[in-house]
Amino acid sequence: MKFLGLRLDEHDSNITFTDGKKIKYYKPERHNQIKHFGYENLFEWYYASSHLNFKIEELDAIAIVIDLHKHTYLNKTKPDQLYETIDIPYKPFIDLKCPVFIIDHHYAHSLSSWMLTDKSNVNFVLDGFGDYFRSTSVFKNNKLEKTFTLEDMSSLGQFLGDMGKEMQVKGHGEDRAGKLMALKSFGQIDNNLLQKFLKLDYSKNKEVFNFDNYIKSYGSKIAAKHGLINYLKTIHEYSEIQIPKFFNQYANANDYITYSGGVAHNVCVNTQIKKKFNNLVIPPHCADEGLSLGCVEFLRNYFEQPKFETSNFPFWQTDVSPKTNASEKTIKKIAEQLALGNIVGWYQGFGEIGPRALGNRSILMSPEIKNGKHILNEKVKHREDYRPFAASIKLNKTKEYFDWEGESEFMKFSVKFKNKVFNPISHIDGTSRIQTVKPELNLFYKLLDEFEKITGLPMLLNTSLNDNGKPIAGHPNDALNLLNNSNLDLLVVGDNIIRK
Repeated sequence: MKFLGLRLDEHDSNITFTDGKKIKYYKPERHNQIKHFGYENLFEWYYASSHLNFKIEELDAIAIVIDLHKHTYLNKTKPDQLYETIDIPYKPFIDLKCPVFIIDHHYAHSLSSWMLTDKSNVNFVLDGFGDYFRSTSVFKNNKLEKTFTLEDMSSLGQFLGDMGKEMQVKGHGEDRAGKLMALKSFGQIDNNLLQKFLKLDYSKNKEVFNFDNYIKSYGSKIAAKHGLINYLKTIHEYSEIQIPKFFNQYANANDYITYSGGVAHNVCVNTQIKKKFNNLVIPPHCADEGLSLGCVEFLRNYFEQPKFETSNFPFWQTDVSPKTNASEKTIKKIAEQLALGNIVGWYQGFGEIGPRALGNRSILMSPEIKNGKHILNEKVKHREDYRPFAASIKLNKTKEYFDWEGESEFMKFSVKFKNKVFNPISHIDGTSRIQTVKPELNLFYKLLDEFEKITGLPMLLNTSLNDNGKPIAGHPNDALNLLNNSNLDLLVVGDNIIRK
């Protein structure tokens, strides 16, 4: 059967098509280079059919996630219903012969990790907010166990976004929470405030995530601004302690858990959860870019169809792939250039799903470059000077450099260095967000291997192939623009090396 999953509206629209076996995924921001792009209507998505190569009259079912608060005339779904068929009075929907299902936002999140595990029995969703302004939901065995609205439980993601606005953090609103996560290592914990907060478990966090209460404690807004960094660090410390405890109310250490929603991008919190729940799966598309993937999984379950293929995940973007792959000769040349201290743009195959560079759309640098973090932030990425960079390391060498057991293939955890700290890939608290790389990630693993042969280091600094405020490159021309407008030294597109 042929299924279509749609996530439309305010931001991060995405579409998934499947012929019953293979998955095709399209996120329009990679095509139009408008970060967090969202369709402003319920019909413009149809033009994506030319990218995904499907005919709408051949579809057997469509599942859609929309922002219900923007479409109240369609809001037939009751809060306790996770899905239902719906009539949408617009083209192309009125011409369809197949059923259209509207899917609860959090339910789609909970279903979106299907390509990574079929063992999960507990699914946590911590979000900015979803349908009916839900901040948090817990699913067990595909049924809603517990849900909280913003009136019940505040959202860490929304709070950090609001706080970023208060701190005048620049850029897209959807990025503010992530930028504040990078600030949590600065400042000092306010222990008096923390002890007061810790009396409240995470489900009763409204007093904690309340900026007005914080201002009152200082006596004025101006005075409070001087302590914002300390307040931010204290909020993070509270969250890192209390969110794992919240998980423990609904799951035990042996459960297979999937975790999604925008808050699941917070690597500091993720690391603490992982310490208590080893069978934890967080997809690279944990935020709204994964919703259309959850939609097609709903349809597969509903119509009792076979499982989809998962090969080559997460490189499922329907973007422009080079006609060639980097040859062994090219890989050796690039490893030599990296060892000499050059900054390399790396464009291979199809793009990754999610916001992290995982080996196909990367900016790469040696982790030993003096002032490497400053160079990249100021002269290549053009972003805030405090923001750290991740490391990609061969899985079998991870223990030699980092205090970490197991895999971290999607850069979802923050880990401590063991002995030597490499400044370009470290934060001020001596941690790094890492990607563990296995031989199956063929070209990228070979590059790491060649770099290790030259330098003795089995790792590279790895950050996404984009400039500040832009999506990851979806076309070689996007990468060329970055080469021409930054201090990138060279760009590799397939087997072609392009120098300035």
